[in-house]
Amino acid sequence: MTNARRVSKPRSSAEAVDAISELLAFLHVLPVPAHAVEGWMSLLRRRPVTGGDVFDLQIVATMQANDIQGIYTFNTGDFDAFTELSVLTP
Repeated sequence: MTNARRVSKPRSSAEAVDAISELLAFLHVLPVPAHAVEGWMSLLRRRPVTGGDVFDLQIVATMQANDIQGIYTFNTGDFDAFTELSVLTP
């Protein structure tokens, strides 16, 4: 939301904090359990990636550690390889 390459109207850091605070008023952020690291490593063995793609695997590992099977994302291609997930565009 602050990156001009990703959004048409980037926000300042303060505006981003305000927007995230508003979301947190009704969204529950799940923890990253310690055992998610093992799942992350397993996913990296299954699908070796580099750079920023590592963070997609971290999301998947965290989802699996919290028994979450679905994700809403505009980046569906980043998660298509995970047939065990339901990947939907909002």
